[in-house]
Amino acid sequence: MAYEPEAVRTAARTFGFDLTDAEARELAEGAAQFERGARTVTPPAEPPTDAASDVRPGRDDLNAFNYRCSLGDGEGPLADLEVGVKDNIAVAGVPMTCGSAAVEHVPERSATVVERLVDAGATVVGVTNMDEFAYGSTGEYCAHGRVLNPVAPGHVPGGSSSGSAAAVAAGLVEVGLGSDTGGSLRMPAAFSGVVGFKPTHRSVSRYGFVDLAPSLDHVGTLADTVENAARTLEVMNGPDPRDPSTLGHDPATDLARAVGEPVEDLTVGVIEEGMAVADEPVRETVARAVDALAAHGVAVERVTVPTMDGLIPLFSHVTGAEFATVLASNGLVYGTGSGYREPWRAVLAEANEHGAYGERVREMAIINQLLRSETEGDLYVQAWDVRRALCAEVAAAFEHVDALVSPTMPMTAPEYGAVGQTDTAPMTLANTAPFNMTGHPAISVPYGDVEGLPVGVQLVARWDDEPTAVRLAAALESLR
Repeated sequence: MAYEPEAVRTAARTFGFDLTDAEARELAEGAAQFERGARTVTPPAEPPTDAASDVRPGRDDLNAFNYRCSLGDGEGPLADLEVGVKDNIAVAGVPMTCGSAAVEHVPERSATVVERLVDAGATVVGVTNMDEFAYGSTGEYCAHGRVLNPVAPGHVPGGSSSGSAAAVAAGLVEVGLGSDTGGSLRMPAAFSGVVGFKPTHRSVSRYGFVDLAPSLDHVGTLADTVENAARTLEVMNGPDPRDPSTLGHDPATDLARAVGEPVEDLTVGVIEEGMAVADEPVRETVARAVDALAAHGVAVERVTVPTMDGLIPLFSHVTGAEFATVLASNGLVYGTGSGYREPWRAVLAEANEHGAYGERVREMAIINQLLRSETEGDLYVQAWDVRRALCAEVAAAFEHVDALVSPTMPMTAPEYGAVGQTDTAPMTLANTAPFNMTGHPAISVPYGDVEGLPVGVQLVARWDDEPTAVRLAAALESLR
């Protein structure tokens, strides 16, 4: 490709350089040489992947599934599990839309997490509904229609992994794969009365996953039991050369074995800020859960994480700035990306030309692109400064305890439409989003209810210490 001197001058002015005509022509030729050299290197062909069969529209009373399918032969340690996969995680041969009417892409390869589960004997039975591009916490922002909560009619199931949560809660599958940027596994787990497990950041491969905000995104599980959540995460986690961000992790491989292990030697810290923000009935329910652990021999302390107060506006800017950047670049994530380039990038490029996104994605994309441009990154840097302070506070808390405890959600599942009409939306993130900012593993376990609506208890462990979270979560599950 030949580069025009004026294009070179424009690039140079970004860095304060004023080029002569000769310099511009010389650098244009240098850029062309760079590109010619790079394009001579052909990526090696990847081995073929099995595609799902019997692909058909998903039709269920909850609107949990976008598509039904079959992938896997049911032979292996997970042969007893049927799995639903969130619509932003690739299943070969099944249309992927990320919950949007603006895009549709049929992947030729499955995501690493899907391949690992299938290799272990699990059967993928469908792709589940979600809030568009994972930008929602209720299950109401789905282009394919809102998802219903099977255990709380008239109330939201939580999002953005709403379809996976509803499918698990209704007993349609034992396990649902989902993603968690600010709580999108744990929110629907709490509102729908199931288990939601977010692993340590980057311990699970995101190859074949469509990012919302790369520095916050986690791929994890929703399940009917703590044991099934642990079994699936145990198979999914670990280094993946196709996602180099995983290569620095050596996560535990014995998560399922932690179920039923004694907890009498453990100490939990109840987060004061997490309790204070919760509605009183939810706070009382979680306090009873902590008392049950104490009666089981677990030591209990109170801890404080001051930066959790008032964090959500800055968290929202990190999410929004990263989302706007990824969307504006047609899905390209520099550094360690999801593994999607073409043809997914072409699908997003066409969607960006036509502006066919839903109202919430439209609003968030425009606002955050504007903020990103007008603040020139200053607000993003400020958010990262606060993020470092939060990490330091959580590290200090872990000097005295083995796990942190809070309500997963400060409230029970709101009625449809309630979140958008009140200040409830930021509150849905108050106790979950901080641990996307820090990257710690966190699990939500159902414990009790308030007027028939489920309550979730969140347990947070040290980085790469998922077994401790599993031990405590399984103990709590047995005591509820």
